[in-house]
Amino acid sequence: MAQMIFVPMTRDEARALRAGTATDRYPGCAATPGLAASLEVNTVLEEVEYAALSNAGVLALVLKSHVPRLVVAAEVPEEHVRDLSQSHGEVEVSGLVWAQVRALFADESDSLLAVSLASEAVAGESLATALAAPEVAAVLDNHDLLWFAPEELDQLPY
Repeated sequence: MAQMIFVPMTRDEARALRAGTATDRYPGCAATPGLAASLEVNTVLEEVEYAALSNAGVLALVLKSHVPRLVVAAEVPEEHVRDLSQSHGEVEVSGLVWAQVRALFADESDSLLAVSLASEAVAGESLATALAAPEVAAVLDNHDLLWFAPEELDQLPY
């Protein structure tokens, strides 16, 4: 059975994934039991996946300093996803290939300054610490990640 995962990447990392020359393991977020348990009772799967996408966007700020956020959404076999048993849905993904990518989520161009400031504030921190940072809250409150089809990777706005 496949699971939807959300992996923060740079543009170059996404291009390497598309070219088949990517790394074997990626940190990401997914609708894990830990994430579901941290949300309200009776939260539906789509809402848990949305929380995982949002958390992956914050993880991008932690791991990919001073670059616009890019989150790759992919359906991967469950055996390729290792749940890190954290309340924010952190996972490690192995064996990811471009054919599994279903969507790209990227920053809008007017968010770049706020994203840069937030990434500077939380670079190298844990996801939990980053989620509590006021600079991250400003990004989450004011700047959505925009949806793009996988074939639009080379046409992203920046």
